[in-house]
Amino acid sequence: MRFIRDRMTRPNRDRRLLFVISYHHACNDGALIALVALLPILVEEMSLSYTEIGILGLGLLITVVIQLFVGRLTDRIYSRYLLEIGALLMALSFVMILFVTNFVELFAAVISMRVGASFYHPVGITWITKEYAGPYMDTALGVQSGIGNFGVIASLATSGFLGEAFGWKTPCIMWVFLNLAAVIIGITAMGDGVSQLAGGFSTSPTSIRQTMSKVGCFSLPIAAGGALYGVTTYYGPINLTAAHGWGVGAADLVFALWLAVGTVSSYSFGRISTRFGRRRVVTVGYLGSIIGLLALFMTSEWYIVVPTLVAFGGLLFLTYPALFATVSEATGDGERGTAFGMVFAFQLGGGSAVVYICGLIADVYDDPSYAFPVTALFTAVSLVMFILYPGGRDRRPQLLP
Repeated sequence: MRFIRDRMTRPNRDRRLLFVISYHHACNDGALIALVALLPILVEEMSLSYTEIGILGLGLLITVVIQLFVGRLTDRIYSRYLLEIGALLMALSFVMILFVTNFVELFAAVISMRVGASFYHPVGITWITKEYAGPYMDTALGVQSGIGNFGVIASLATSGFLGEAFGWKTPCIMWVFLNLAAVIIGITAMGDGVSQLAGGFSTSPTSIRQTMSKVGCFSLPIAAGGALYGVTTYYGPINLTAAHGWGVGAADLVFALWLAVGTVSSYSFGRISTRFGRRRVVTVGYLGSIIGLLALFMTSEWYIVVPTLVAFGGLLFLTYPALFATVSEATGDGERGTAFGMVFAFQLGGGSAVVYICGLIADVYDDPSYAFPVTALFTAVSLVMFILYPGGRDRRPQLLP
């Protein structure tokens, strides 16, 4: 709430920018998770195997390629409507999903959706780190992360119940309209005011090799963050429904709680990072995530699952703005879009690869819970690399008075 009070002293254009970018984040991530939340139903409707679920997760790789291009584009030229283009593609992808009848058609629609999802992170995060560079960056990143998580919470909390009650196409229709609303809000709420940001974009950005030398050291920890999110959302609800007899709505709801706690913690990131430092936040967050995954592997009792997900979510979602802020400080304005294109390529590429591998292993054992120890091991290796890396020491942000 302190952030909202402080924001009232800043220009209206600044507040509009954060609102529009955050709403796009909520629609982008909420739409992506809506399909994941419906997977327990689609597994039965289309007789999907765990390997096919892993292949759907592997569709993230198209996002990796497109994000690199979009990130580079934001450094070379200024484009006012990149966020709106992404939201429009997301809406059209859900229109496609309404007509799918088999895995091949579903995979094609997922690829289209992944192309649309490629626009938000390199553009939105770059805008925020440019607009709020300095002592307020951690807080702004935490807020946009929290609002994005809210979209995912709404999606998880409603998709399973709506799918069971009214058919799986109902939540798809809802996200068509929500993404179209993002397009309209982005065009009308910002007007030409956002063009003032154009001065922060460079026609001569740093070379890709130079940028990679600055952010490549974070590739494995960032990939682990993508794997933790992807595996938990893809296999968490399916593990509870297929292997342990939970209802789809109930399973989606407990993982919505996981995200809800993560959202609350994201809003507090600015204060937490100031007190403890970003490196410590990442270290503790990944340790807590490893413990959470192993607990989900060993039990499905609700009185253990619920508190495990509360702690897991609260710690994991602090690591994302911590890593983004660290990357932002390691790079310059003329390479920020390229850097975040790379960052989210690491995150989604690593995450999609682990989701796919987990699908293969789950099929071998005919048990989706085996995805959890595989991801815990990958996270542990990534954490060791992060701890051993000597650079990126904390320059703790200061909260504005």
